This record gives sequence, C-alpha cells and structure tokens, in this order.
Amino acid sequence: MLKDPIEAPAAKTSRSKPSRSRHHFVIAALRSPMKIGGFLPSSRGLARAMAAGVDLKRPGHVVELGAGTGVVTHALLQAHVPAERLVVLERDERLHEIICGHFPQLNVLQADAIELDTVLEKIGVTKVCAVVSSLPFLVMPEPVRNAIQAQMAKVIGDNGVIVQFTYGPKSPILPAQMKALHLEGKRMKLVIGNVPPAHVWLYSRIKA
Repeated sequence: MLKDPIEAPAAKTSRSKPSRSRHHFVIAALRSPMKIGGFLPSSRGLARAMAAGVDLKRPGHVVELGAGTGVVTHALLQAHVPAERLVVLERDERLHEIICGHFPQLNVLQADAIELDTVLEKIGVTKVCAVVSSLPFLVMPEPVRNAIQAQMAKVIGDNGVIVQFTYGPKSPILPAQMKALHLEGKRMKLVIGNVPPAHVWLYSRIKA
C-alpha cells in the first residue's frame, strides 16, 4: 500500500515524516515564495482532482511539475498511473530529497521546468500524455511563466493535456498565451476544501 506523504502515521521513536515534509515545504516557501507559491502543501482533495485529469488511454508519460511534498504524486499513483510512466520534477533540493525518500520507485529529477524539453530528451521521454503542474504561475515573473508554459505546450504535442491548479478565479494560462500556444482551456473543478480554495484547469491543443 502506498504511504500518503502527508497523512502517514507518526513513528513512535522520532519526528514523523509528514511533519518534516510539511516543515520543509514551509521553509522552502519562505525562502523562495516565487518558486513555491503557497505555504501549505496541496490537500488530498485537490491532488485527486488533478489526478482525475489524466487519461491513461493516451499514450506517453505523465510528467509532474513542482511536486512539493508529494501529495499530487501520491494521488497520481493511487489513480493507477504506472510508476514507469511517471516522471516527477522538483527544483528545490530539500523537497527533491523528500520526494525521492517517499517514492524510491519513481524517476524523480531535480530540474527546472523552464528546460523541460531538454530534461525529458535526456531521459528518453519522447511522448507525454499529460503534464500535471503545481507551479505558482500567478506569482512568477511574466517571462519565466511564459517560457515554462511554452515548454509544457511543446512537450504535450498534439494529443496531450496540461492539468494546472491555481488559487485565482482566472485561467493561470492567460488568453493571449493560450492563443500563442494554440491551446484551449476549461475549468475542471473548484476544490472548496483546499486552503485556500483552488481551481483545477485542463488545457489541450486546439484542433485544426
């Protein structure tokens, strides 16, 4: 059985992994708020809503960006994404170590999403069925945000999707950027139980 990285029971003899994970997430957020974007990990309800956007009938890998403490990673595995089809990226060094500890069976990379196509090419990933992103686009500088979104649109090709959550009411990929990248988006779900409430968006290539 998979161990939930947030809800796992505490060990009797030492500080629990969930507490350490949450602690390091908060420290990372305080250290780099533009990179982390929130001060609490995503809720399990939000993670499940994001995992629901992945259609495993589509060929290719599932790529998770900004894994944090692994809540969404866990939800993807619980949604039956095979470990060999899941690639996880986390830029923060300490959070990357935590993810590797929680999920030793996964390909977990310490890498920057702004170089996503190069990162995937190096590990031999040629087709992506879904990019599942927890990146904080609303607080990123516009050039960085646009560059990462262009990378996401590039790697999904014509048939993949992007699953992205945001705390704001509007699309985290702005209309002008969607047009430039030939994407269309729809809001999948509002997760009221998350703190703060979060919107899950699904993006796909506009068909000619």
